Amino acid sequence: MKWLEVSVRCDGEAAEAVCELFNRYNSAPGEAQGGAVVEVSGYDAVGELAQPIVTVRTYLPLGQIPDERRRKIEEGLWFLGRLYPIPEPELRELDFEDWSRAWRAHYQPMPIGQRLLIVPAWQADAVAGAPERLPVLLEPGMAFGTGLHPTTRLCMAALERHVRPGDALLDIGSGSGVLSITAARLGASSVLATDIDPLAVAATRANSELNGLGQLVQAQEGSLPDRGDRPGGWQVIAANILAEVIAELLDSGMDTRLAAGGRLVLSGIIEPREEIVQSALKRRGLRVSERTQEGDWVCLVAAM
Repeated sequence: MKWLEVSVRCDGEAAEAVCELFNRYNSAPGEAQGGAVVEVSGYDAVGELAQPIVTVRTYLPLGQIPDERRRKIEEGLWFLGRLYPIPEPELRELDFEDWSRAWRAHYQPMPIGQRLLIVPAWQADAVAGAPERLPVLLEPGMAFGTGLHPTTRLCMAALERHVRPGDALLDIGSGSGVLSITAARLGASSVLATDIDPLAVAATRANSELNGLGQLVQAQEGSLPDRGDRPGGWQVIAANILAEVIAELLDSGMDTRLAAGGRLVLSGIIEPREEIVQSALKRRGLRVSERTQEGDWVCLVAAM
């Protein structure tokens, strides 16, 4: 089998739009290769972001993916090019072995915050080289990133500051499970991960098992759980999604799932759309206690 790699280099807001395009038209039930792979480069030797460079990639199995899906991706990129300053996509044809190496080559172990280390599963030996850090091993698959996107970095660093030993955490939109695993590593006593995509639920379960946390992290299909799932509420609720989705969750009562004194950790917010989330928080009577930013991306911590 041959694969076509489609890659686009862009800034944060354009990257969000390109990811949405790839995830919409190159993902189908049961196809783990679908969706976008985000590579963020430009880090210095200690893991600080010096000059952010975002490259979004997707891979199309030549001869097997329907022509209609490829056409929609090509048309979508053309229209996005009218809205954002993005160059023409780079196309590269790969054999299966080259494809397997290509997407994995974009990921390297990455220190996050003061105590965390994201480690691709195939580089597990790197854990021994950083004994002072808590490892988060991930086998992302093609549909989910390894957590190197700024939104995930911001969210993980916020969890490091706000998850206390014994806390219960709710991870809404778990994706690969990176935030759920992070919370468990930081001492959370229980973690519930939800996602509307069954592939994400399977990825969260697999990555939790990979980290030896399969009993601690529960993953289920869906979005906002019923209040009865945990009558006392969760001490921390994390949502690394889009600003519009976070606002919808807030309007649907996400804050009512918080335990007394609980915190919301909200990321995936592109700066021009931050006001959407800020307004939703005000409508719910919530205050922002912490705001961090990396490039165009914002993470908010809020509470009653």
